[in-house]
Amino acid sequence: MSRRSTRLQGNSVQVHPIDEDVVIQSDEEDFLEVSEEEAELPQKKRRKGAKSTKDAADEGQRLKKVRGRRGILSSLKEFPLDVLFEIFSQLNPKDLINLARTTKELRGILMNRSNAFIWKDSRAHVEGLPEIPRDLNEPQFAALAFDSHCHKCLTTPVQTIVWTARMRLCKKCIQEDFVQGHTLVAKTGLESALINLVPSFEERHRLRRRGWYTNLLQSLSFATKLMEETACYRTQGVLKERTPGYSEWFKGKSNEMQEMQAHARLCAAWLENRKNDRTDELDEARRHRREGILERLTALGWGEEIPHHLQEIELHKLVKQPKDLTDRIWKNIEAPLVEFLTGLKITRLEIARTRIIRERRQLASQVYKKFQQTLPADTVFPPKVDMISAEPFRAIIEDTSINPEVEVTEESFAAALLEVPDFSAQWRRRKDEELVEIMKTTVPNSTKADLQLATTFFAWSTSGAIGYPQILVCSSAITFDAYAHRDETHTLQQALGENSWNANNLIRFNARAFRNVRAVVEACGLDPDVTTAAEMHEINPAMECLGCNSDTHGRYISRWIHTANHSCATPSWRCLKPDDELRVEAQEKEIFKADRYNWRTDYCCKLCDIFSKTTLHELKVHLFTTHNIEQMSLDMVKHSIDAEISTRLPRPLCLKPPVVEAEKKEAGTSGTSEGGSKEAVAVSGPTSEGETKDAGVPSEVHMEVDI
Repeated sequence: MSRRSTRLQGNSVQVHPIDEDVVIQSDEEDFLEVSEEEAELPQKKRRKGAKSTKDAADEGQRLKKVRGRRGILSSLKEFPLDVLFEIFSQLNPKDLINLARTTKELRGILMNRSNAFIWKDSRAHVEGLPEIPRDLNEPQFAALAFDSHCHKCLTTPVQTIVWTARMRLCKKCIQEDFVQGHTLVAKTGLESALINLVPSFEERHRLRRRGWYTNLLQSLSFATKLMEETACYRTQGVLKERTPGYSEWFKGKSNEMQEMQAHARLCAAWLENRKNDRTDELDEARRHRREGILERLTALGWGEEIPHHLQEIELHKLVKQPKDLTDRIWKNIEAPLVEFLTGLKITRLEIARTRIIRERRQLASQVYKKFQQTLPADTVFPPKVDMISAEPFRAIIEDTSINPEVEVTEESFAAALLEVPDFSAQWRRRKDEELVEIMKTTVPNSTKADLQLATTFFAWSTSGAIGYPQILVCSSAITFDAYAHRDETHTLQQALGENSWNANNLIRFNARAFRNVRAVVEACGLDPDVTTAAEMHEINPAMECLGCNSDTHGRYISRWIHTANHSCATPSWRCLKPDDELRVEAQEKEIFKADRYNWRTDYCCKLCDIFSKTTLHELKVHLFTTHNIEQMSLDMVKHSIDAEISTRLPRPLCLKPPVVEAEKKEAGTSGTSEGGSKEAVAVSGPTSEGETKDAGVPSEVHMEVDI
């Protein structure tokens, strides 16, 4: 009897690799009956022949340069088998599978049926793993539970396991072999009684918004095998359930499937717990690494900055790795993390600075608004954007430290408010020069003095006529467009909700208003080239447009300022006679009492003469509470400097000739009051630029007033 070797020989028997066709079989072909004597086969004889010294040296050099797993595992030949068995028993099943695929010698040991205890001991190290099923041997079960290859196409890595089919499959192979029940029946002709014997798989799909839905799929290949197994129980392709032996076969198959399904549920639960444990393990490793990194960053002086960026740090690719933090790793990642934190700090300070500056700008805007309310009602002042972006407001807002301990209050702007008059005067001179240049596009040789003329009107985009100096404080000229081109002042504009004056260059000279008012001034017997708007406001003549006279609506009457917006195909102006002037004044007073425009905040108290815009209703309350005046009249109302022409009082009206007594009796509806007769009056809204009247009559609201 030959001596039994207890060491691993260089050459061993040739065995087949663990392929998937073998893995899914129910027999135990993976375990080969290989004895230790059989593993001790003689080595091949070397070919005789003389070798040169150089060849021998080259061969020795080649032997020394053996690389890869053969070079690493070559030392295992010198280990006793009992030592190898003890080592292998301490490995997990995944490692045994990998070892069995390395060399023939190791495969010969691991696939030996007598060495099944190695796999059992290895499986015992896996917590919660169900017992091996009866239809699989140890290597097959290990490959099913721990391998990462697809059992059909060998794709790796694959995480999907169909436990009832004893297969690990990739997505492509699942789609090829597993179909829905109705498709399975259509392709194989399998009877519904046998459907439950086919392994199934629940395919999960994520919904677009949230949640999941599942499809129950079944194996075509297993269904085909069932059709082959039941061929002996069929007659002309039809299953005969009363065929002898069918009941026993069906019962055995059903019990087998139930056993497989029960074991599959245990395996699925084990795998889910294993995934959760692995997730917890990785999370713990990440937490430990993150805490170590934070501790080292704190030691570098970043302790105050870290609380502001915990989420960003946690999600950083160098921090969220589930690897231990060693000194070598820290040396490699220290510089990138410090650079990352430096960028975060710069961004945080910029955001904080922007927020604080925005708050200071809003505070400065409130201070400036309160200051405006202390000025006379006709004071021209720059927009908030122009004022706050200028010195010394800018220095207080932007140059003051953004440290939270440094507080900017309303008192901080007290010195800046003292410089507002000088800045306003300089700003107005610049804007006057711009307006003169705009005038020259229509009226050449215009000068700065021409801005005061009664014929000088401007327009913004499609708005109506705007006089001077109203154009300097018109809200349309500072409208903020959020979609306009963004420049360095965009943040300031957005914070204050307004723009710099004429930032979009939409102000133009109003040529139509120029022609209308020029004709009105000439009708008053004045020289339009020298008559100022202040002089026209002083006389405030009521004008009649002859081109708008109508037998139905009467005569169109308006004060001179409203003629700037008047639109008529054939305008012709004349002053009213004294008696018509009296009638118009009486009607204007009655219309004023109607309170039709209480919602506009374009009016000020002439008695106070301060810039405090309000509505007519609130002005009435002010007159009563402050000046003890119960009845408000037109001479107590002053328009704010930025009031539109269309809101100025008194408004245009239509004046009819007096109604004779015979006409009133014939109408039977007008009647006569003790104070006199009643006359129909049409109160017209302003006509916007570009409109043309048929017979010159605007839309009106009819009223009856006593005269």
